[in-house]
Amino acid sequence: MAQFEFSVDDQFTRTHNEFFRDAKRFQWSAGILGAILVVAAVLLFIFGGAAWSSIVAIVLLVMALLCLVMVPVLPRQLGSPQSYYDNYDLVPAVVAQVNPRDVVLMALVDTAVPGTGTAASPALALRTVTSVPGIVREVGERVPSMAVTGMRTLRNQGHWEEISPMPVAWGTPDRSVVEAAEAAIRDQQWKKLEGLLGRFDEVSSTRRRLMEL
Repeated sequence: MAQFEFSVDDQFTRTHNEFFRDAKRFQWSAGILGAILVVAAVLLFIFGGAAWSSIVAIVLLVMALLCLVMVPVLPRQLGSPQSYYDNYDLVPAVVAQVNPRDVVLMALVDTAVPGTGTAASPALALRTVTSVPGIVREVGERVPSMAVTGMRTLRNQGHWEEISPMPVAWGTPDRSVVEAAEAAIRDQQWKKLEGLLGRFDEVSSTRRRLMEL
């Protein structure tokens, strides 16, 4: 696993990167739900005659506030497209399954959390994506990606519990950058991943689609 630096095309990334698109949808959903809850609370205050209606209205307002707070907070938590690509390691990923409307990527990752003294722990991670610009929709197609890490538990601080591949091709329309990312990954790593494609069903059956080898 290694870092790979390139200039991210901000507008291209926000259009194609499904991490950012999903976050945008969540923002809209949170805003709409918050607005609905505010309207419901106001209606209860105006037309609710019973004492319980005021209590319910207050609860709805609190829930609405939590939803509306997420709208400006989420983009700051996510960071810029450039920082997203700068903060994660480059890993090999390939198309492991082709479906009518999407494909599933399988990546060879390391669950060990840096700085914890944990030994390297190779694993396979899956992510379903609707599209990746420039790739051929066939099993085995190489899709160099960044390993986006997620949660870790209090009981196991030395290992990531969630890792998801984020294609370099989501960050730039320049195919030479994607080719450079593919070349930056050792051929041994590509061959190891390709040899593990047969374990797709095993990885799929895990809780977070992450299986240590």
